[in-house]
Amino acid sequence: MKKIVLLMLCIFGLMCELLASEKLSTTQNAYAVKIDGQISPPQLFIVKRAIRMASNEGVKILAIDIDTPGGDLDTTLKIMQALRDFDGQTICYINPNAISAGSFIATACDKIYFSPEGVMGAAEAVNATGSDIDKSMQRKITSFLGAKVRAISGENQRRADVQRAMNDPDFELKIGDKIIKKKGELLTLTAKEASQIIDGKPLLSDGTAKTLADALKLASGDKIKIKSLKITWAEKVAKYISAISPVLMGLGFMLIFIDIKSGGFGILGGLGVSVLLIVFVGANLSGIAGHEEIIVFAIGAVLVAVEIFFLQGTIFLALIGGALMLGSLAWALGDILPSRNFDYNSDAFLNGFSQVGMGIVIAIILTALLWRFLPETRFMKNLILQTQKNSDENNVDKSESPIGKIGVALTDFMPSGKVEVDGKIIEATAIFGHIRTNDKVEIVGKKDFNFTAKRVDC
Repeated sequence: MKKIVLLMLCIFGLMCELLASEKLSTTQNAYAVKIDGQISPPQLFIVKRAIRMASNEGVKILAIDIDTPGGDLDTTLKIMQALRDFDGQTICYINPNAISAGSFIATACDKIYFSPEGVMGAAEAVNATGSDIDKSMQRKITSFLGAKVRAISGENQRRADVQRAMNDPDFELKIGDKIIKKKGELLTLTAKEASQIIDGKPLLSDGTAKTLADALKLASGDKIKIKSLKITWAEKVAKYISAISPVLMGLGFMLIFIDIKSGGFGILGGLGVSVLLIVFVGANLSGIAGHEEIIVFAIGAVLVAVEIFFLQGTIFLALIGGALMLGSLAWALGDILPSRNFDYNSDAFLNGFSQVGMGIVIAIILTALLWRFLPETRFMKNLILQTQKNSDENNVDKSESPIGKIGVALTDFMPSGKVEVDGKIIEATAIFGHIRTNDKVEIVGKKDFNFTAKRVDC
């Protein structure tokens, strides 16, 4: 009887061991998303999509594979909040760099793992151009970021202190009797430094792993099936647009300028506006701005259109419209801090205007090069609207100047149009006011590539 009881106990123990082993070997799913390059609005869109997909599929582990030199602070704060709102465990794998804004994203995760070459830190806030921020603004930003990190870190005061040492040069990081970072410096940690044991526990790192899969295994202790989020073509395009937005703006401004200077607003002007709209498409795909700046841009575009097509010569509508369009571009591209509170916006708008200014400089350079090297090409002759109505119009006798002569407007001027002078048809631009079909017109001069004209009152 005793042997039977012992045998049954052994069988029962073996079954329990097998069940426990099966339970321990359960495979968990994890969503992995790559954040690389400059932190900009496309990354926010990507992270939110990963969170949404993980939540819909019941996946409770979200891994951020990060390699960034830093970037947009507003986007960073939104990514941090999105990670904290995820109903599951968030893991950051530093592979190999989480510099500046990247360190804040890492801090927002539940666990932080380093690749062997991983580096994290150097997180002091600067302008989008890389220049220093005004001291009073710097204090505000540092204070806000410190509070944000403390709120996210909760009871993990050490993590909050380490992050503060990374972005506040006036903060001394001291643990026990050991000074980790002196005042006047910024803390940047390697994988080895982040994992050093101080006062009984690692300084910051939860471990060092060669791969993301190894990091997830360290974090969960289970077998992990990784689902990597595939970046869509739209997200890739948005990242590229965000990176080259000053160049695109320069090209757009140049096309609009050339079209207006050549006597009208046609295909090239439309292309220029389209290029500027592409900047907004990229901005909105990445979540860089709300809808307010789009509305401001649209109002400005409408005012410019009214000036060009209906009220030529009034000037002030175009000036106001142009100012609104430039301001809205600066708004969209500026480093607007979290609440869009005007307490922060002065410096943010300067960041945006610096990018807009860069676009204008690029437009000037491109235009100068175009005028320098392509003045006699067929393309440029077509571009400056040298009489395109028919072959007779293209054969105007240039030896006889029409300046000072009276003609008749064959079309409405918007602001350019066609004028018949001594039986010949030429292009001219109104210097003031509106000229309608059949109005008497005097050719008063020539500016750049076009004749200029004014209405003659009978």
